[in-house]
Amino acid sequence: MKHLILALVFINCLSFAALSQDAVLLTIDNQPVMKSEFERIFRKNNNVEGYESKSPAEYLEMFINFKLKVLEARKLGYDTLDSFVNELAGYREQLSKPYLQDRNLIDRLVLEAYNRTLTEVDASHIMVKLPAETKPADTLDAYNKAMNIRKRLLSGEAFDKIAREESEDPSAKVNGGNLGWFSAFSMVYPFENAAYNTPVGQFSMPVKSKYGYHIIRVNGRRQALGEIRLAHILIRSGKNENQEAVNKAKEKANACYKQLQEGASFADMVKQYSEDAGSARNAGQMRWLRSGELPADIEAKVFALTDSGSYTVPVQSDYGWHIFQLLGKRPLASFDQIKPQIEERIMMDERGKKTEEAFFAALMQEHKVIKYPENITDIAGMLDKAIYSGAWKPGLATDLIEPVFAVDNQEYSQKELIDFILKTNRYNKKLGFADIVNSKCDELVRISLMAHEKQLLEEKYPNFKYLMEEYHDGILLFNIMDRNVWSMAVNDSAGLRSFYRQHEKEYMWNERADVSLYTVRDPLYLKSATKYARKRVKKSGSVSEYLKNVCSNDSINCVEVVDRRIEKGESTPYGEFVWEKGTVKTMAQANLTRLLVVNSIIPPSPKAFDDVQGQVTADYQNFLDKQWIDSLRAKYAVVVNQDVLKQVK
Repeated sequence: MKHLILALVFINCLSFAALSQDAVLLTIDNQPVMKSEFERIFRKNNNVEGYESKSPAEYLEMFINFKLKVLEARKLGYDTLDSFVNELAGYREQLSKPYLQDRNLIDRLVLEAYNRTLTEVDASHIMVKLPAETKPADTLDAYNKAMNIRKRLLSGEAFDKIAREESEDPSAKVNGGNLGWFSAFSMVYPFENAAYNTPVGQFSMPVKSKYGYHIIRVNGRRQALGEIRLAHILIRSGKNENQEAVNKAKEKANACYKQLQEGASFADMVKQYSEDAGSARNAGQMRWLRSGELPADIEAKVFALTDSGSYTVPVQSDYGWHIFQLLGKRPLASFDQIKPQIEERIMMDERGKKTEEAFFAALMQEHKVIKYPENITDIAGMLDKAIYSGAWKPGLATDLIEPVFAVDNQEYSQKELIDFILKTNRYNKKLGFADIVNSKCDELVRISLMAHEKQLLEEKYPNFKYLMEEYHDGILLFNIMDRNVWSMAVNDSAGLRSFYRQHEKEYMWNERADVSLYTVRDPLYLKSATKYARKRVKKSGSVSEYLKNVCSNDSINCVEVVDRRIEKGESTPYGEFVWEKGTVKTMAQANLTRLLVVNSIIPPSPKAFDDVQGQVTADYQNFLDKQWIDSLRAKYAVVVNQDVLKQVK
């Protein structure tokens, strides 16, 4: 979705109120742009941070720049490239999905899911697996086994005992079938339904999911705890590793925890210790988590944290040892806030399939679908046993032009159905020829009817039409911006450095202090550590020379040394200190002492290119963009109707 993120200002408009009157707001290269189009996008983006305070006149300048770039892309034929056509078709496929489902059913499922997020269920289950390719006899055997297990439970046998003996969920051997607390979307939909509809302390009837049959016992219900934001440090130690590896990881986690207790910053410890590459790049921060998304023992510990910044002792999971830091807590979002996210998740699970089925049934009522049974039967008469192995060939001389069905008077021939049948290489030998043909005909009717409806979306739904126009222009904008601005700035190393030299004074360090932080763990070394720190100010000695003087008899360094430069006004964990060469600030904390020593004061100076390359690149891109816009405004005539602009509210 990179195109849409970068072109956010001009796309993703999902709602539109048609105006009773419209007018030409402006022309670009003699092409009219209507007031309604500008108002639609202006009103949408009036709520986007950074654009909410812009007047219509201010926003119009951005809108014109956007239109000019899209016009240039069209003039250059960007919209005829195969890559563009395929990408837009892919987005259309995604965007059409909400329009090809039962809206009323979706709304009911969204509300049901939201209400379930407010309450969590603690449940256990016993599972009887079903094979991937299930025969009726397999299904019956699994169901009967599940019913026998339920009878044993109703007779009073312990649930966890039976789960360890009978459940085909591997985790049951360890947890006795207990799944802990969960909410909507944590389990497959049939399982979730049964869990929320079974009273506390009772057993469900066998519930069929894609995994098999489940007997569910509901152990409890509670109000949802809300959401929590955490950072964590992970020392990896898989559950299958030997005890020596587990102990080694635990020792490392304890060493990290000890440093945190002694005052080390959590972010620094993430950099030093964490083996979770994804979160380590962001100071260990994780996404907002709901209760039920973490293992029960870990959840209890993190939700028990009350102060922002506080952290847990090392805790073990299947992945290793964690130290969690609390960043924040919040209640569950309101229905209006979370409705779009819930709907998106519904479309991705089994609930989405239900809406598709309901929608297809409605389409069958809305459109005129006619079948021609005699022509379908004729195809069944052409089949032979070779169809089961994918070797069947229809007779070349056979006339295959007769229709098998029609959708709104568009007919589909016998040949089209045969070609569709041949796309499946093998068929179950238990199916008769008529079963194969009728089944594939029904499948082709469904595909054809959905495709027919999809072609009508722009005609039936103005919202969809406008959305497709915006995606069309958004992709064009990204592609031409990438060529003329973004990639050009990145690849033009000579131009980038030339731009830096011309604007060097804009990339300046403020006055800085060159400082060293000495961490002394043993008070016996404090005097010598301070003495040589002062000498180092005068002689600018290296860290290795300093440690040789202070810790010469130790195999492990008795003092930790960190050299860094602090810009004046920069916030630091060291607090305030005297901004003067030779200053020594002593900070005592627990059983260690830190010395902050100012080695020198560095006057304002230009930043090296490597230090500011990212910022220079962004500025160079803005420079190229402005140059390009100026050239487009000179190339294409833009005429604004000021009277119409005044009508935009």
